Amino acid sequence: MKKTSTFLIPLMLLAGFLALIASDVANITSQAAYAQTDEAQPHPGFMAAKGRVTFNRYCASCHGMKADGTGSVAKFLKVQPADLRKITQRSGGQFPHEELVAVIDGRKEVRGHGSREMPIWGDVLQSPLSEAAPGAEEPGEARAARMINELVYYLKGLQEPYEAEVPTSDPK
Repeated sequence: MKKTSTFLIPLMLLAGFLALIASDVANITSQAAYAQTDEAQPHPGFMAAKGRVTFNRYCASCHGMKADGTGSVAKFLKVQPADLRKITQRSGGQFPHEELVAVIDGRKEVRGHGSREMPIWGDVLQSPLSEAAPGAEEPGEARAARMINELVYYLKGLQEPYEAEVPTSDPK
């Protein structure tokens, strides 16, 4: 019986080792296939959750924790911060994703801002200090674009329901 057990133990170890290698190969293959599909993009809900962190860190002091324009710094500004829950309403029912990205990163001026009291976040978020992920090798411009996109997804989720103005008929 001793010869059988001495033979089975190495055989079982070899089988376990081969199974481990096979699972690693399958995992690498599935990751490569996943990276080639559209599914490689993060889920909008995940992006919005990360955007909330960015909002709380960079935007809430002016726009308020509820994004209603009542942050602790708002009373000291010449132009009151916008209620960011009403972006869709102010845009006629369509959420202007790309336009909002351009406003936040500084490519588009906001009429009410005058001399632009709102920082140009595209520049600020390029700093390595804006989000230091250990071991992350993400260039500043790519990091800023990602963080702004996540922020816009978060703001999209805050939008109040759009109610189109219904023209009133003049009864005669």
